[in-house]
Amino acid sequence: MRFASWALAALTVLTAGSSIGLSALAASPANVPAAIYMDPPVDPAHPAYGLGVQITNHGEVMNGMFYAPSGAGPHPVVVLIHGLPGNEQNLDLAQVLRRAGWAVVSYHYRGSWGSQGRFSIDGVLDDADAVVAELHRPEIIKRWNIDPKRIVVIGHSLGGFAAAHAGATAKDVLGTALIAPWDPSIDAAALSRLDKATQDKVAETQFDDIDGRLTGATGKDIVAALAVRGAGWKLSDNAQALATRPLFIAVAERDSESCKVPRLLPAVEASHPVSLQILKFNTDHGFNDHRIALETHLLNWISSLPGAPSVQ
Repeated sequence: MRFASWALAALTVLTAGSSIGLSALAASPANVPAAIYMDPPVDPAHPAYGLGVQITNHGEVMNGMFYAPSGAGPHPVVVLIHGLPGNEQNLDLAQVLRRAGWAVVSYHYRGSWGSQGRFSIDGVLDDADAVVAELHRPEIIKRWNIDPKRIVVIGHSLGGFAAAHAGATAKDVLGTALIAPWDPSIDAAALSRLDKATQDKVAETQFDDIDGRLTGATGKDIVAALAVRGAGWKLSDNAQALATRPLFIAVAERDSESCKVPRLLPAVEASHPVSLQILKFNTDHGFNDHRIALETHLLNWISSLPGAPSVQ
């Protein structure tokens, strides 16, 4: 999914009192964690491994991947949530986080990429809740060797919307990281003013990477749902709860208004956040030319959380 000119004008991002200044950021050798460029020592007794997993929600199976770090554990765990439709999964972040001692769960929503069921935006939120709940099941805790009291939720784009929801409602979440989080209500406002023919044109040009990747939803279906119901999908509805835990937000200069937190940020600030780090990168929605910078700042943030592994 692309975010482009039909949305509202670009935001001049604000700096919160508890935030880092929003100059365009890159990584420098001095602050790049070792986990970005160096493998950890091999632990023959507890080696790192990857495991294809399936998580059931309402009787429907979601396909996913579990990345286990080396070491005896139990390990803190990240839930990594991709965007719409999931062409970009940000699995470089999964590998970096694993090298830093975090277990990582990445998954596909119901109705996407072979997961059972039919896709919907409401379903995306429910799926995020289901994955976090899975991490509290005794058999999963034992099998995956994880610590359910040390969970971090990270999401990109639509996954950022889902991560904000899960991070606000789930228990035992240490913190939440939102990467270019999508606020559907902003695009809904623009789409609702368009006639059907123009909405279809938007679907063909801006949501043209969806068809064939989702079950039960096309680009036109997503646009129609946004125009009719999108006003209720507000990223800022999660602000008060998110403010009670450490929050990391990364936005991109070359992105649309709907992914630059124009409503979430003031709402979080008004809730007096316990810890807020918001960063702006001179890049596009996918952070395509700032992956090392994104990895660096995200890893430095997550490593500062209580209970984070000492490995970096």
